[in-house]
Amino acid sequence: SKADPELDAVYGSNAAYLECADPHAVFPTSIYRMCDGHVHANHDASVIEGVMSTSITTTIKIQTGVLNPTNLTLCKVYKPIGKCVAVVDQFVDEKWGEDLCKYFAHHGVELTKLVYRAMEADKDISTVEEILKDLKMHSVSRNEPVLIVGGGVIADVGGFATALYHRNTAYVMLCTSIVSGIDAGPSPRTCCDGFGYKNLYGAYHPPVLTLTDRTFFNTLKEGWVRHGIAEIVKMAVVKDLSLFELLEKAGSRLITTKFGTTCPEDTEFGEMCDAIIGKAMEGYVKSEYGNLWETHQCRPHAYGHTWSPGYEIPAGMLHGHAVATGMGFGAHLAFREGFITEGESRRIMKLISDLELSLWHPILDDTDVVWASQEKMVQKRGGNLCAPVPKGQIGVCGYINDVSRERLEKTMAEYKTVCQ
Repeated sequence: SKADPELDAVYGSNAAYLECADPHAVFPTSIYRMCDGHVHANHDASVIEGVMSTSITTTIKIQTGVLNPTNLTLCKVYKPIGKCVAVVDQFVDEKWGEDLCKYFAHHGVELTKLVYRAMEADKDISTVEEILKDLKMHSVSRNEPVLIVGGGVIADVGGFATALYHRNTAYVMLCTSIVSGIDAGPSPRTCCDGFGYKNLYGAYHPPVLTLTDRTFFNTLKEGWVRHGIAEIVKMAVVKDLSLFELLEKAGSRLITTKFGTTCPEDTEFGEMCDAIIGKAMEGYVKSEYGNLWETHQCRPHAYGHTWSPGYEIPAGMLHGHAVATGMGFGAHLAFREGFITEGESRRIMKLISDLELSLWHPILDDTDVVWASQEKMVQKRGGNLCAPVPKGQIGVCGYINDVSRERLEKTMAEYKTVCQ
C-alpha cells in the first residue's frame, strides 16, 4: 500500500506512547475486559502495597427469535471473527440444533458444536474438564467469545470452564430455560459441584452478552418451567412488589402455556410474560452486578438459598423446589422476626403453592441436616448468616443474622404445621 511516511510516523509515535499509557488500546487480549493497578513501595522496597481493579462490560437483551436469520445479534458478534465454537446442552441440541446450524450457515460463519449432557447430575468438575479439553482441541483463542447455549447447568459449567480456560475467556450466553434466562445465564457466579458439595468450585465470570428468548421455553417440560419460576418468585418477594402482583395475576398459566409460547395469539399475555422476565432480570442483575465479587453479604437474590443448598442434593430435589422450600421457611421466619405480617407470610406461601412449587419436603424433619446446612452457609458467608427475607412489606429485603439451633428447630416445626 502507498503509505504516508509522515502519517506513519504520527501513528507509530502514538502507538509507542499508548504501550505504556493505555496498553489496552494497542494490544488488547479481549475487548470486553480492562484492568488497572497501582503499586507503591517504601524506600528500600521491603514493603510493597498494591491496589488492583478490573472493569468488565456486559449486555443483556430480551428478544424473540434470536435464531431467526433476520436477527443479527449473534451475527454481529461472530461474523467479524469468522467462526463460532458453541458449548450446547444435549437436550437443546436435539430441539434447536438444526436451527442453530442454519443460522450461522446463513451468515457464513463456521460453527463448531460441542454438545454435552447437562442434567443436575452432570454439574460436576469432570464435565468442566471435558469442556476445557474440547476448547483446547479446537484452538479457541481468548479473544473469541465462546457461545454457550442451554439452561442453568450448562450456564454454570460452561461459564466456569471459560473462566478457567486461559484464565479468562469471554463467552456469550444464549439462554433456553427460565433458570438460565433470568438467573444462571447473566450471573457472574459460574460453578460446579464436587465431592457431594453444591457449588464447591467456582469463579466470578459474567458473560459479555446474555440473550433471553422465551421462544425456547416452548420445548421445555412443564416440570422444568415450574422449577425455574422459583428464581422469579425470589426476586418478586424481596425486590419488586409489582413483579409479585404480576405473578399472582398470571398464576399457573405461566406453566401450562410455557410463558405464553403455546398461545402466541394471546399477545396481551405474551406481553405480561415478557414483563415478568424483564422485571425479574432487572432486579437480579442490580443485586448481582453491584457486588460482583461478593465482597459483602447483603444479597437479596440469595433469598431461599440459605438452608436449601445443604439439603438439595441429599434430598434429590430439583433446584427450584429446594429454593421454594427455603423461601417458604424464610417467609415464616420473617413473620416470627416481626419483619412482615402473618398475612404477608401466608400470601407468599400461597403464591409458591399456586405456582405448583414445593413448600415442604420430609428432609426438613432432619434438623441435623438443616442445622449443618446453616453452619456451612455461615462459613461461606464470611462468618455471617445474613439470611435475606422480606422486611417491611413484600418487595423489600432485610436480613436475619442470628438463628440459634433451638430457634431453628422450633420455627421449622411451626412452619411444618403451617404447610400441612
